[in-house]
Parts: sequence; C-alpha cells; structure tokens
Amino acid sequence: MNTSTAPARACSAPPLPPDRRLSILHSEAATGFGGQETYLYRHLLAMRQRGHEVTLLCQPDAPLGQRARAAGIEVIELAMGGPVRLLAGIARTRTLLRQRRFDVVNTTSRRDTLIVACAARLARIGLVVRSRHLMSPVNSLLTYATLPHRVLTVSEHVRQLLVRRGVRAERIGVVPPAVAALPWLDVRAEHAWSQRAEARTRARRELGFGDDDLLVGCVAVLRQPKGHAELIEAIAPLCLRHRHLQLLLVGHGDAARRELQQQCQAQGIDAQVHFLGYRHDACELMPAFDVFALATRREAAGTVLLEAAAAAVPIVATDVGGIPEMLERGGNALLSRVDDIAAMTQSLRLLIDHPGLRRRMGIAGWFWLRRHREFTVSGQAEATERLYRQWQEERHVAR
Repeated sequence: MNTSTAPARACSAPPLPPDRRLSILHSEAATGFGGQETYLYRHLLAMRQRGHEVTLLCQPDAPLGQRARAAGIEVIELAMGGPVRLLAGIARTRTLLRQRRFDVVNTTSRRDTLIVACAARLARIGLVVRSRHLMSPVNSLLTYATLPHRVLTVSEHVRQLLVRRGVRAERIGVVPPAVAALPWLDVRAEHAWSQRAEARTRARRELGFGDDDLLVGCVAVLRQPKGHAELIEAIAPLCLRHRHLQLLLVGHGDAARRELQQQCQAQGIDAQVHFLGYRHDACELMPAFDVFALATRREAAGTVLLEAAAAAVPIVATDVGGIPEMLERGGNALLSRVDDIAAMTQSLRLLIDHPGLRRRMGIAGWFWLRRHREFTVSGQAEATERLYRQWQEERHVAR
C-alpha cells in the first residue's frame, strides 16, 4: 500500500461547504477510562451538539464505548491487538469506510491508528487525523507522519515535542482539553458562587468531612508518573502538624495504592490519607477541596487543572509539560520543579496557613477560566471543527 502524503493522494472531491455537517469516525483502542478517554467522550458529545454525525470505533466492552452507546452515539466494536487482528481489522474497517464514506477519520492511540488510519488511506478518505494526548516518547513516525494527513494535540508543549521528533509543524493543530459543563460555570457570576458553595457543602457531606477539615485533593490515576509518592512526601510534615489536614486521592490503581498506603503508614499519616478510587463524578467533588495538588512528573495538558479552576480551588503542581498552559501561574497556581519536594511542601504550607490567599487564588482561577472560551466543551468543538475544515481545504487545494 502506498501511504505517501504527496498531493496526488489527496481526495478528488471538492471541500465541503462551511455550513455542511461532517460525518466523523473516531477510533480508540484503550480498554480503560482515563483522561484521554474523558477528553474523547466529551468531544463526541460536543461535536454531536454542533450538528455533526459522530461514530465511535473501539474495542468490545471498552468503558468509553459503553458510555458513548448509553449517550446515544453509534458504536462499532473491533477487537485489536496482534498481527492477525491487525490485518483482519484493516480489511473490515476498509470495507466499512468504503460503505459509509466518512468525511473525517480521527484516530487516537497507536493500535487503532495502525488499523483505522491504514484502512482509511486504502479507502481514500479525504482527511485522516491522529490525535495525540500523551507526552510519552514517539518511537515511530508511522502513525504520526505517514498514515495520518494531520495531527491534533492538546498543548503547544506536545506540539513542539512532535516537531522535534520529525513531524512537520504545519501539519499539527492544537486544541486544549475542555472542562466539563458544570452548573456554576453556566450561570451569571453573581449566581455561580452560591451554586458552587452548595456543591461544596453537598460533596463534603457525602465524603464525610466537616467544615473544620482542610482537604487537599488530587485526581489522577494511581501510577508512578503521576507523582503520588512525591505528593505524600511533601504533605506528610504538614499532616503531622495539622490534625485536621486530609489528603484525598481520587483514581484507580490497586498495585500503586498498596505501595502508597505502606508509605503513608511509614510516615505516620495513614489516618489522614484517603484513597477514594475511581469516581466518575470527580469533577463534581472538586468544590469540596481547599487545595488541588498534582505532583506529576509528566503531563501533556491536564484536564483536572481546568476542573480545579472551574471549582475555584487553588492549585499546587509541578512545572512540567503542558501544565503551565492550563492555569495562571501565580494567579491560581503555585508551581515547583519536579522532585523539589521542599518547594512543594512550602507551596502547600502557604495555602494551608493562609485561608484568605486560598480564597483569592481560587476566585482568580475561576474568573480566568470564564475568560478563556477555548477551555469550554463548546469552544473545543468549535476549534476542532475549524481545523477539520481548514485541513480539508488545504488537501483539496494541494491535489
């Protein structure tokens, strides 16, 4: 198969009128449900809201597929993994694409890109896009520079990583993640604060904490790059000094949880660290927090940072990856270098000891987020649509 991106391979059909709805196939090979899948799920709903026809191709029993189907989105299941399934998947998907003639095919992970993007090129789909939500090293350019026509990523930081790896800058678009549509974001400012206060009271009551408790929250899957061990080390001396200080860790990961629990016991703070597991309503718990903390060692963007800002919660985080693009440094967030435990402890101490500062920074982040429409679900969908149509036009002109 010739997978060149030369102009001669461009689709011969004229570009779609700017007001014509798009027929879009999204694919995702993941069988878990984390930030990447949350991003895609919200995006599917938002693009449908804008009038486009969206379809999801995913693995059988994938949580993303289950949620999408429950929301009324068409879901096509395809088992992926291994050379036999790769070849069979390409053949099956090619047949599907020739029958359906989607305007855009947008793949997400390496595995589904190998299958779906290859099939899309064989079926001569006019625009094939690969999304990139991660900061992990790009080992092969096949699924970024060869199979897809364009690449869509979540931060300027990741865009620069791809450029340095060899992907042409003009073929990469950036659309940041979006915060969930929450009640206190969709109303006038004078009404939003009371709704946020009600959500805070409700979430604290559900979690079993009172007004005297000081809650530091972290929402992230429990795995080493997310920095939970470093966060526990940074907050431990403060927990020992403040008996009402509680650390809430929201996210799944049984193996990592056992190690982190042992760390908490060794440092004498196990009664003040709470493992809440995976919560589908994590963003609705955010108002319960007094501080949001994330000691991640690697982050492409960080939707949870936007959700913390939406809940008017000040942020303590590491200065890494695309994080600085998702917050207002010094306004609603205090950043420290990776592995600088002392600096993170100092940032946490500053906010824990000064409730007025917590409130000012939380409000600053809330207003900052309301000013930046690109972080809303509708703004994200609009920006993606604009890139799709721009890329369609470029490919039509280049043919």
